[in-house]
Amino acid sequence: MDIRFLVTFMEVAQTRHFGKAAENLYLTQSAVSARIKQLEEYFNAALFVRNRNSLQLTAAGEKLLPFASSLADTLEQARATMNEESIQYLSIASTSNAWDMYLKHKLDEVKGHLDHVSIRAEICSHEQLSRMVHEHSIDLALTTLPFKSDDVEILELSDSMLSLYCSVGIIEEALEHFNISIDWGQKTNEALEKIYPEIKKASMRTGSLQVALNYLSTHNSAIILPAQIAKELVNAGKLHEVDSLSPLTVKCYLIYLKQSKDARLKKFIEVFKGMIENQQGR
Repeated sequence: MDIRFLVTFMEVAQTRHFGKAAENLYLTQSAVSARIKQLEEYFNAALFVRNRNSLQLTAAGEKLLPFASSLADTLEQARATMNEESIQYLSIASTSNAWDMYLKHKLDEVKGHLDHVSIRAEICSHEQLSRMVHEHSIDLALTTLPFKSDDVEILELSDSMLSLYCSVGIIEEALEHFNISIDWGQKTNEALEKIYPEIKKASMRTGSLQVALNYLSTHNSAIILPAQIAKELVNAGKLHEVDSLSPLTVKCYLIYLKQSKDARLKKFIEVFKGMIENQQGR
């Protein structure tokens, strides 16, 4: 049971309004409704009676309220103790491609700017990231596709040019071996298919860079990759660049909630902004 669900329950019980509770907690109303629904499923009981113009606690809701209050107090005490130890926590979740293209290489740099910060990093799907950000389950999300939401800020972290590469053994007939197709998002995919119709016949189609590279290691193939990912393989003599696809690029984005007033989170975001400025100044 996530303690934040109980905090949400108490806020709804106090305001008697889902919209006001969402505003006070810096959540979307749908996130508040989802948390209450999960609590009701967990306790197998309705917690509120929803009338047209009012919202009242049920008998089960009245019983739960003091327990929720006690648990919330315990959580605040735990947070106070952790603050006394000068330890801060940063939770980052990333799609697998954003990890490979950005965070894997930048995590040490991020950590270097954040003394006494414990970082929790996870790999999730794009859909999971969106849900976790809106439910405050994570501080920051990294992805190659921006969220379609008015509730978030989107910061562009990197921009890598796409190029066509092939295994060194098939340089002369690269387009005859278009065996791997990576999903870069609908708009980019459509542009690539216009340039190389052969890609539609790829025997391996995946949204994961890691899966594509693993397959490439045992199958001669033409493949479209970001330059920063292909660089190491080109330098090692395993891949050959056939054609630059400029201006087509793949971007990595940092995403976080607009409404957050957490000074700790603002500090973390400034670190990423500073890294972008340093990169642009090189």
